Amino acid sequence: MQRYLALLRTRPEFRYLWFASVVSFAGDWFNTIASVILVNRYLDSTTAVGLLFVARALPPFLFGPIAGVVADRFNRKTILIVTDLLRFFIVLGFLFVNSSENAWLIYALTIAQFAISAFFEPARAAILPSLIEGNDELLTANTLSSITWSAMLTLGAALGGVVAGFFGVATAIVVDASTFLLSAFFIWRIQVDARPQRTGEESSGWRDMIDGFQYVRFHPRSGLTATVKALTQIGSPDIMIAVYAAQIFVIGEDGALTLGILYAAAGLGAVLGPIIANMFSDESIRMLQNGISVGFVLVAIGWLLFGWAPVLPIAAAAMLVRHTGGSINWTYSNVVLQMRVPDRFLGRVFALDFALFTLAMAVSVWLSGIILDKTAVTPRTLSYLLAIGSLLPLLPWNWLNRTDPLRKPIPPAMQPGE
Repeated sequence: MQRYLALLRTRPEFRYLWFASVVSFAGDWFNTIASVILVNRYLDSTTAVGLLFVARALPPFLFGPIAGVVADRFNRKTILIVTDLLRFFIVLGFLFVNSSENAWLIYALTIAQFAISAFFEPARAAILPSLIEGNDELLTANTLSSITWSAMLTLGAALGGVVAGFFGVATAIVVDASTFLLSAFFIWRIQVDARPQRTGEESSGWRDMIDGFQYVRFHPRSGLTATVKALTQIGSPDIMIAVYAAQIFVIGEDGALTLGILYAAAGLGAVLGPIIANMFSDESIRMLQNGISVGFVLVAIGWLLFGWAPVLPIAAAAMLVRHTGGSINWTYSNVVLQMRVPDRFLGRVFALDFALFTLAMAVSVWLSGIILDKTAVTPRTLSYLLAIGSLLPLLPWNWLNRTDPLRKPIPPAMQPGE
């Protein structure tokens, strides 16, 4: 814990980015719980819940290539502030959802919110290395960011469930919107040259996009690492938690307290994941890759336990295990990319990374909703199937990371990143 506190103390610019993350991540979970409750209240369909998460996932996939180019061409600090302010106004729009007739607003506003978020995430990941120094601080900073997301999942989900359950959805929405304003304020305090490093002659945005795809093509291990988050999304915990709260362990109004408990357990697991894994890591790429292998196994164990869980506490423990593995994969894949990829390509590679993740999440929640609504498969049976599916990525991941992949000739303009 000392090294995390030391990083915050000695790197004030990173500290402001971390403060922004604290409030923004907390607000995200108020929004998640409020949105799920609104869908359950006015539409009452597993497919409708699935479509909500598709609406959250598809915009980052569709806008990802453009967002990556923007993050690598323009001031990243400005991008972060503008996207926060836009999301403040969009989230307030959820206050107008008050009947089944205007429930379509849930999806319209969600699409708008996450289209803007598509530009925020690559810029945030790409600006981070410029706020710290050295690979040791890079691992520490990413771990701290990951456990902050996880802690805010624990705290934000718990508070979001309590606030929505006792004070109403409208209060949760106002809290969520306010966090974007506070996040923008902290990012405004960052004093750093947040312009991407550029070399050679200025090129068009289209040329930059093509160059980003070529970079991944000629650096297969970086490309493989950019798929880790997507491969971890064989089965979305969001829709499974929503279904368990609505159908199996219903506690509180519309299952709001169950949502809070399960998300809180997931957040605790995500906090523990990289902290425990770092105890066995020497900060080398090889050890980080091995940690990701362990992460895939833990995700599968979590789904297996979730399907069997006879009571809510065991279901919560299952989400803890599942998110322990998922958090390791998220954190370590970020660190590997930041260690390998040159700064001028970071925005585009992280945009691809995030786009693949959101596409996988969208497909997963859509299929899960269809399976649960249109077939005889129960939520518990689906959890068992997800446990099996979550082990499948281990084979290509372990094989490709333990062999020297065939590489095509690298154009002279491109610097090897690995």
